[in-house]
Amino acid sequence: MKTFNWSGYEWITQERWGQIHPDKTVSWYDSSAVEVAYSSVIECDQLILKTHKNPKYFEQLDVESPIGVGLISCTTKFGHGYYEIEAKLPTAPSLWPAFWTWSYESWPPEIDIFEAYSNIKGSYFNWNIDALWGNFYKVQTNIHLGKTPDNYSLGAKNHWCGWRSPNKTFNKYSMLWTKDNIIIFYNDRPVRLIDDPEVMKQWEGKTMNVIINNGVRSDINVKNMKDSEMIVNYFKFTPSA
Repeated sequence: MKTFNWSGYEWITQERWGQIHPDKTVSWYDSSAVEVAYSSVIECDQLILKTHKNPKYFEQLDVESPIGVGLISCTTKFGHGYYEIEAKLPTAPSLWPAFWTWSYESWPPEIDIFEAYSNIKGSYFNWNIDALWGNFYKVQTNIHLGKTPDNYSLGAKNHWCGWRSPNKTFNKYSMLWTKDNIIIFYNDRPVRLIDDPEVMKQWEGKTMNVIINNGVRSDINVKNMKDSEMIVNYFKFTPSA
């Protein structure tokens, strides 16, 4: 695990509970897959989250995980406010990048500001009924609720991201979380509203852990996989009154 500062906050290069998910052992959270590099074009430190072959043996699981992925978890406990990143998604087959939060006090609740899924050609284009409404890409929101083991989700939904592929241009992904609602925005356009009072009760007394990650799907072809890079220009948080 590595600790570093970026965008004014301290981050670690793994989940706060460890380096590998016991049910998703095709990849592990690899500090060598996390870099910060200064961009003279936009005059800021860009975060680079990679996926690459880097096998590591985990004795507690008796498994060798073949793929190292870049994930960062903020050590700050965030409250109500506005959360935003600007990112260009990675390009390669069977990827699973995300920007999300989950409670420091329990899991769930979890808010997936976006989870994106590339297909076997490396594209996020998703031709289905959603595309008829302009939701061309598999870049989704979701909300996870309840108590383990009886947790549930409100359902993943694709949203309008614009005309250009999210892995070919930078887009803003953001969320406003208040006592009464959660609003998720793509490029400043509101795409999902959660305001059911019974649902919102599940965030009472909670603080949120912010996570940004590149990742791979379980169906990835490890032998023929391609390395990838997700680039994030910044993270910012503005507390609400």
